[in-house]
Amino acid sequence: MLAASAHSKTLDSPTSVAGKKIEDPSATSRQGHVVTRAELEIIVDDPSLATICEELQIASRRNAGVLEVEWFRDGRELTLFQTYASSEAAAKQHAEAWVGSGIGRRLWRLCRVVRVIQYGRYDDDLVEIARTADAFTRTADGIVLEVHGPLGQPHRRPRPVCAPERVIYEMEVVGDLEAINEDIRVRQENARSDPDLLDFEWFLTPDGRFLTLLCTYADVLAQQRSFVRSMRNPLPESLMLLKSMRTYGHAALRPGNDPPPGWTEVMLLTEHQEPVGRRSFQR
Repeated sequence: MLAASAHSKTLDSPTSVAGKKIEDPSATSRQGHVVTRAELEIIVDDPSLATICEELQIASRRNAGVLEVEWFRDGRELTLFQTYASSEAAAKQHAEAWVGSGIGRRLWRLCRVVRVIQYGRYDDDLVEIARTADAFTRTADGIVLEVHGPLGQPHRRPRPVCAPERVIYEMEVVGDLEAINEDIRVRQENARSDPDLLDFEWFLTPDGRFLTLLCTYADVLAQQRSFVRSMRNPLPESLMLLKSMRTYGHAALRPGNDPPPGWTEVMLLTEHQEPVGRRSFQR
């Protein structure tokens, strides 16, 4: 997708969008799917953990509105992606798969919630579910659900096969929002002609300070090809700065025989997690 010069991996540096008032991006879209990313810390590394992860994927098949349930791990860091056709499907998933089946209670004996991010439109019901989840998640005051609203026209292709190769880019906004929107529009158009890209979706935090790009690829080789191509078209540093990159899949990115300029700097910002369980459930 993109690359940029190396900067700090933290996401707490102050910034502003030059001369523009930022509207809450969650209000820009009232339709479309919802992606949640939960970052967990493994407290008890029990062999049953992988089984619990698979059981959630199996239970999710009963909910037609659940499009994807994927787990990834690196050491004690565990990440869960859930993609829903609607917020109603997400609420049903919480009630039936997490609470009703007891999977959530078993998982929270082994893990602690670190961060939960929703990519998609703001929904009061989902925020309330997160807030009241303290009884299950070791989180004294409930989970603070971070809602990142969509930008532009998301590019999302049907899955020809199971495709658990993902990349998440997190960027700091430093330039004009209108110029950023135009840059994103062009990149989204280009993504439609990239056969290796299944998903290409941009999101903005409500305060307008940070951008996230979610990418999904058909397989490991597609991820590698697309990423190398994207580095030929780097981020405009006058608009946005790459702060971190996370890859999720069967193999970390490799430089190959002729790595593009900036490869080493980007890899210093990159973290990798591999799939958990036998099934990567995607419709």
